[in-house]
Amino acid sequence: MKRLLSLIVAIFLVLGVYGPVGAAKPTSNSVTVNPVVFVHGYSGSASNFDTMKNWLISEGWPESHLFAIQYSNRTGSNVQNADELSSFVTDVLRKTKAQKVDIIAHSMGGLSTRYYIKNLDGSSKVDDVITLGSPHHGTNTSYFGWLTAGAREMMPGSTFLTNLNSGDETPNPILYTSVYSSADTVINPYTSSILDGARNEEISNVSHNGLLTSTVPRPFILSGLNNGGANTN
Repeated sequence: MKRLLSLIVAIFLVLGVYGPVGAAKPTSNSVTVNPVVFVHGYSGSASNFDTMKNWLISEGWPESHLFAIQYSNRTGSNVQNADELSSFVTDVLRKTKAQKVDIIAHSMGGLSTRYYIKNLDGSSKVDDVITLGSPHHGTNTSYFGWLTAGAREMMPGSTFLTNLNSGDETPNPILYTSVYSSADTVINPYTSSILDGARNEEISNVSHNGLLTSTVPRPFILSGLNNGGANTN
């Protein structure tokens, strides 16, 4: 009986000190985290990530390390968006004194993010990339917005996508995670989100915009961020 009581006390002390297995959360005091940059999609806005920001704060990310870009043209070209993203990331690194950022991008935001990494200075400033419902190989719904540059670039077979996907779709050393839903009717086909060389995670019963607020993709987001973005001191 004494041995059993001793074992119970030992377990209690371990749990009290370290917490349940797998429940450790990154905080500014216990880990070093990369700043997270949120990139909105076609016709989206920085506020699209308000729920996700609050969730990451509850998971231990300091609010001072969470930044959402607002593109000047919400339906404009990914080339222009990528240029704005480059300046934004540089400013984030200056403010936080970090070496690299992690990026969480929704929908078309994943395309401007990948263009930034491939064609600008992103490869040296980005650690992890997580895309949520991004049309990496185009979407048929983009034909409805053909008057805008962003929509034209998302058309399957567009010159923009052909150039973006030529060669290595996920250049090292960045870790890419692509999360997409079989219930996403905006990205058609939804399998367009599959990215060669990425951790491709298919979920179900979550809409295109639901990827921003649903709890279903969150384990994959955490995994993508923690792989290279948070290191225990």
